[in-house]
Amino acid sequence: MTTVPSLRNTRAAWLLAGVEFFFSLSWVVYVIFLPELLARGGIDKRYLPWILAADQLIFALADWSVGVAVDRARLALRTIGPTLVLLSAVSAVAMLLLPWLAATPTLLLLATAVWVATSSALRAPPYVLLSRCAGRSALSRLAGIQLLGLAVASALAPYLAIVLKGVDPSLPFAFSALAVGVSALALVRVERGLPASEQPLPTARVAATKPGEPARAAWAFLLLLALLLAFGQQIHTAINSAAQFKRLADPALLPWLLPVFWVGFSFGLLAVGRVVGSRGELPVLKLACALGALALAGAAFAASLAALVVSQIVAGVFWAFILCASIGLAGERGHPLQTGRSTGALMAVLAVATFSRFGLAASGGAAASGAALLDALPVALWCAAALLLRPLRSA
Repeated sequence: MTTVPSLRNTRAAWLLAGVEFFFSLSWVVYVIFLPELLARGGIDKRYLPWILAADQLIFALADWSVGVAVDRARLALRTIGPTLVLLSAVSAVAMLLLPWLAATPTLLLLATAVWVATSSALRAPPYVLLSRCAGRSALSRLAGIQLLGLAVASALAPYLAIVLKGVDPSLPFAFSALAVGVSALALVRVERGLPASEQPLPTARVAATKPGEPARAAWAFLLLLALLLAFGQQIHTAINSAAQFKRLADPALLPWLLPVFWVGFSFGLLAVGRVVGSRGELPVLKLACALGALALAGAAFAASLAALVVSQIVAGVFWAFILCASIGLAGERGHPLQTGRSTGALMAVLAVATFSRFGLAASGGAAASGAALLDALPVALWCAAALLLRPLRSA
């Protein structure tokens, strides 16, 4: 009796994995060519990290706003798929125009802001659709499938930087925009496959089931932990990993070595559903934080390339566990009719973590901190999160 719904839900997750892949790939293309676009407009390259940081702030605000809008549409029993596709189409057009507007800095920055804001339609809402497909209990497993798109795109990033070197930005931007626009149609298909039995709750019942102050405080605490974990991951993958590999290997091998974290992340995504299903989101999150911190420490102190590669893969596995368990907790601990708000808040926190990393780099804090302190920072953040999680109990 449950085989057909399970297959349908898994198929929906794979469709959304395609959406995640093309969205993440479009961001990779954008980051690769942004320095060239800024140079065309006469914008000094020292502003590049600050522009990328501003993009993340826009992501954070848009993720939250789109999540709230999805919840309101759900309460009114309105379909959200076509609206999300429309936003994705606007995002694709804005991205398509970026190379053509590069000569005019004001228009370039405006188009960039439009692209970033509207592309939030492809971040939080797919997780809301997943939670409505199979219920919040299966959200971690389905999110693991969807996040494979992010894993593959992140693993391809170093290779794309080499392959696309010297290419006219217009062609990659056009292909990325087309892929994002077409893949967003999967949102409509997934929503049409949702059960038709969902009905709005009476106003009195909705008010009665709203979380109280203790629940809101616990939710804010979980978001703070997510910020610590995500900031640690950002520092490790975007700053520390390259320096750690350069210490033990030829820098020419970096494009082949940097993706090993995301290889481990992919393996973790394939296993997280079974682990969370048997242990629960919170126990998995606690264990993954502690063991992940050990893996990060192993990468920081690795004395051989083989030990570093293994540590990076293991750290990637536990980051997959952390991310999927966090998404599951967002569905489990959030209000039943506010899944969009919960997942939007989580996506916003991840964007704020990325903003913090760009801000650290732009301000020169990363260079001033020194390699030893930067190596220790992700370990300390994940250890702190593990200690803070210890008193929490499963719902």
